[in-house]
Amino acid sequence: MDKVSEHPQQFDATQFRRHLHQYPELSLHEADTAALINKQLCTFGLEPKTDIGGHGIVCTIDSGNPGVTTLFRADFDALPIHEKNSHSHCSKHDGVMHACGHDGHTASLMAVAEQLSLNPPASGKVLLLFQPAEEIGTGAANMLENSWLSEQNVDQVFAYHNLPGYPLNSVIIKPGTFTCASTGVTIELEGKTSHAARPENGISPTTAMLEIIRYLQAMPERYAEAFTLVTVIHATLGEEAFGTSPGYAKILATLRSDNNNVFNNMKQDLCEMVSAISAKKGLECSVSWQESFNAAVNATEPYEIVCQQAKHIGLDIEDIDAPMRWSEYVAEFLLKWPGALFCLGSGEAHPELHNPDYDFPDELIATASKLFLSIIRRLHGE
Repeated sequence: MDKVSEHPQQFDATQFRRHLHQYPELSLHEADTAALINKQLCTFGLEPKTDIGGHGIVCTIDSGNPGVTTLFRADFDALPIHEKNSHSHCSKHDGVMHACGHDGHTASLMAVAEQLSLNPPASGKVLLLFQPAEEIGTGAANMLENSWLSEQNVDQVFAYHNLPGYPLNSVIIKPGTFTCASTGVTIELEGKTSHAARPENGISPTTAMLEIIRYLQAMPERYAEAFTLVTVIHATLGEEAFGTSPGYAKILATLRSDNNNVFNNMKQDLCEMVSAISAKKGLECSVSWQESFNAAVNATEPYEIVCQQAKHIGLDIEDIDAPMRWSEYVAEFLLKWPGALFCLGSGEAHPELHNPDYDFPDELIATASKLFLSIIRRLHGE
């Protein structure tokens, strides 16, 4: 990667963000990005811990005085998307781009790191955590397997995500569940092929496949106590050969809920149902889970702190009624420690997340870092 600033007073968060945007790396492959983050933190005179749960980084700013411990998280992995933009900092890695704003989240937290290196907290400790592999739902859990991190007595966690479709710089938040739990599921059914003229000589998964799809589509009716959503996204049966009766089927679906207990029950019930249907039809079966996320649940006090400090620095607050249907892997940290996830509006007409024409709005870097620093000054003093 290209050279970045050598001294704290020369740090340009926008330049840093655009540099990350030019050199995106996919989940589990963020070695160069992690090295750049580490280098910049060291340039500030800080001493980050690296290689936590893969390419994860945690930087501790300790006042040396008693007080609370507060953790702030940013993510830094990119997506397998071909960028379609014309700005000067387009991705130089073909087929990979920062289409979710993780470059901006990281630049925001880096701006906080610069300020804390110049004006440390008066009490307690601040942990700045840079998380890899958010998009695939593994990075946070992998980091928490690190004994040093898992043993930290964190009092509260704060994180944000940019969100198109809302006014620029507005704060979007709610108490309780903020983003849904979700998972991808792959169901495979293995029978026995036969000649299409003699289907009775084989074991076709056709009726089992249809029964499972009907079950998936009806699942939300069985869990009326919470918001649930099941989307069947792909299904295949047999081969494109008129002379063959199928012996194999595959179903892909996404499950969502705003309640972690309901979500786990959905997964367990689905496994039992697939096993029962397969046994009845004489099929072998497998159920595997991909990109699994718990719901991100905001604790009351951290939620109130975000709202109060946002109001204190003059930001508009939109307290939403229903959780976001998408998922965010900061949920793993919020299961372990109380905290709050919120969003900052990227603009009502801004391109959507995960779109090839998306680019993080640089204005949010100052907004996010200012809000984080306001929270820090409230909890840790000047």
